[in-house]
Amino acid sequence: MKLAISGETLGSVMELDEILKLFKKYEVHAIEIWPENIPLMEGKSLIHKRLYANRDIKKAKEIIEANQMKTACVCFGAGFDRELAENTELFAEELERAVYVARELGAKIVNHYCYYVCMGDDFPEEKMRAYYGRAVKAAEECGVTLVLENEAHDATKNPVNMLKFVRTMNSPAFKTNYDATNYYQAGFEGFPYAYNLLKEEIAHVHIKNGCMYHPEHGHLEESLGGYMTGVFKGNSVYYPYAADGAVNIHGLLRKIAADGYQGYCSLEPHTAPELCEAYYKAETEYLYETGYFEK
Repeated sequence: MKLAISGETLGSVMELDEILKLFKKYEVHAIEIWPENIPLMEGKSLIHKRLYANRDIKKAKEIIEANQMKTACVCFGAGFDRELAENTELFAEELERAVYVARELGAKIVNHYCYYVCMGDDFPEEKMRAYYGRAVKAAEECGVTLVLENEAHDATKNPVNMLKFVRTMNSPAFKTNYDATNYYQAGFEGFPYAYNLLKEEIAHVHIKNGCMYHPEHGHLEESLGGYMTGVFKGNSVYYPYAADGAVNIHGLLRKIAADGYQGYCSLEPHTAPELCEAYYKAETEYLYETGYFEK
């Protein structure tokens, strides 16, 4: 398997070149890229921080190649913005754009979220196709796979729902990004249950860990996440190092490796920018020591 790191957290405080050099320090040679990691085109203004419109993709590609890095995944987070999520036409157009960004950067995966698109328990097929249909067609043509990531607060929080949604789209270019800790935050067994249910539909994996937030146990506010749902309702999730939380990350890695997964696992520390490097150091050491990742 191959290891990447998400560029989201540092995107607000560091330029792409600096981020890539930091990743290389920890022997990680691929980035999960977000719009904020990509410089604006000269003379253009920012349309929205969640969108790739007016971003200089050619310049980003030059920076990535100059650092001898790869793009593991292109992320599209418009679902986290209520206004963008309510604009079906704009959302569909910009998700399609993300597919073309992935093609230009050499990525095979576009990670995306429904979130404000569908906060209930159901995601009607007509609505799914309105939001995703254009991008699915483009992905099929470009050899790219769209992966819908599960979140603890929207229709994807239940792995049974996720399986239904992926199969509703009925396309080899529409799969899921598996995040066991997000299922845990929603009160479901992220591993092994969710994995075993979804394994045929998983095309990308996120690595982080979580537990309930207990400040009296030394938990830091900088690594405090959102509220938990389901059986853990009333608690907030906390993000410790990958080896130290409630989710069996080692068992997860052993299982996906045994099942022949050869794609990227993106390390996704949810913490403040100033703590990122501590997470990178501890988590890459742990993950490489497992023996499951190529350097």
